[in-house]
Amino acid sequence: MSADKPAMVSTPRMPAWMIARPGENLSIERLRLRLAAYVYGNILVLAAIVIATGKSIVGGEAALLVTVTALTTYSAHILAHDVGQQLGRDRGEHRPHMAHEILDALPILVSGLVPAVILYVATFNVVPTQLAQLTAAVWVVGRLAFIGFIVERMSGREPTWRTLSGGMLLALLSAVVVVLKVLFAH
Repeated sequence: MSADKPAMVSTPRMPAWMIARPGENLSIERLRLRLAAYVYGNILVLAAIVIATGKSIVGGEAALLVTVTALTTYSAHILAHDVGQQLGRDRGEHRPHMAHEILDALPILVSGLVPAVILYVATFNVVPTQLAQLTAAVWVVGRLAFIGFIVERMSGREPTWRTLSGGMLLALLSAVVVVLKVLFAH
């Protein structure tokens, strides 16, 4: 690079669920909350996908279950944070924080969108139910496995082999959580 040309600093491309509204600057804490919501939502959506059966996929119940899982998880998250944000504040003082929380929890909803569509398409017998279920599950596991690349990019670091291995470990641990949830909660 020549001395008379300034270095071009590129802003990393962010996933849509991490992007702030125009004129809004997200703190690192809010980005962390969005990232956590994304991981949390994907794990619970994966559990909903795993319990689907061929009959529930063809009947549309599986797509509905994934959608309702994302919606109810989002709602529970918002309700829990509404209570938590009241701690140590005067009445009504938590409301501005809740407006942020409603946006920061949106990745929970986003996590169910594509898997629900994949399962919904299978209701029209366009693809076999097992293929739809596998595709939806692989979509979610892939998102979890590659989350490390988003973290590295947003942290201004170059991905390494550890980025991928860490993502694979996250996907494996998420699968363990899903298996335990399915075995003991369903």
